[in-house]
Amino acid sequence: MEYLNINTWTRKEHYEFFKDFDEPFFGIVTEIDCTAAYKYCKQNQISFFAYYLHKSLLAVNSVKEFRYRIIDNKIAIYDKIHAAVTIGRDDGTFAFTFVEFISDFNDFYKNLQTEIDKVKKSTGLYMYEDKTRKDVIHFSSTPWIKFTGLSHARKFDKENSTPIIVFGKTTNENDKITMPIAVNVHHALMDALHVSIFNKYFEDFLRE
Repeated sequence: MEYLNINTWTRKEHYEFFKDFDEPFFGIVTEIDCTAAYKYCKQNQISFFAYYLHKSLLAVNSVKEFRYRIIDNKIAIYDKIHAAVTIGRDDGTFAFTFVEFISDFNDFYKNLQTEIDKVKKSTGLYMYEDKTRKDVIHFSSTPWIKFTGLSHARKFDKENSTPIIVFGKTTNENDKITMPIAVNVHHALMDALHVSIFNKYFEDFLRE
């Protein structure tokens, strides 16, 4: 991890303008074309959730602004961002667990499956100790809802600049499969342009 030199940053004024807002986060909801990825997973009996979660982490780590975090009025740049992901249980409850980002999908998938099994056999909300770690994206999935808008429960009295990404229900129309995705990020660290770049990477990785 290193720190950004804010004084030479082209977004210095944007950072100073947005960082003290009562609500500095903004959110964008869009649809992602996941046709190739969905069909590939079904044909090869691969978890679609695991696949798109991995591709989204590849996209996150490809956009440096998604690796920025505000810590004690400084901007930390993490080398790698991991997943703090919501996993559901059969009884309708869920837990937050941590999954390390590994570029190799098979290794990532094994780790994710281990965490899913752990959650399924447990009770409680948190499956990892360091709830304050910032080198993560908060991921969630609502596969029952094709949403067109989304908001989050938040504590405004705590320093928080961690992005939140939520995936929705897939829809098949004319053999094109799409999935809604909501990306909420801190406006002091990035703009809509950077979210669009992330979305482009994500779609490109899914097409692979």
